Amino acid sequence: MHAQRTFLWLIAVLLLVGCETLGIPKPESFKEKLAFGYATVTSVRQSATTLLTAKKISADDAQHVQDQANNARTGLDVARGLEKTDPKAADAKLTAIRAALTALQAYLVSREKS
Repeated sequence: MHAQRTFLWLIAVLLLVGCETLGIPKPESFKEKLAFGYATVTSVRQSATTLLTAKKISADDAQHVQDQANNARTGLDVARGLEKTDPKAADAKLTAIRAALTALQAYLVSREKS
């Protein structure tokens, strides 16, 4: 049951990545982008766990992904805090975090295929 649920989360991550390439509207406002970022952190964490369970990544690799997800979560929290006082800095921080999360997702997708 647990393996099926985590597999479904992996599929959800793949769909999120695929939606962008299909032209489905991307989040536009800062709050939408922030929410998408938090959802992506959750998806990355769950995908790493699924891949570890399937023995597609090592425990060290899974821990590295979790550490990067922690860093991204912290960055999102910082961006959220900056929004009211320095919107440009908040947006720049959010853009950087989203780029890092996209790279993590791409890595996890590549490991699923191997």
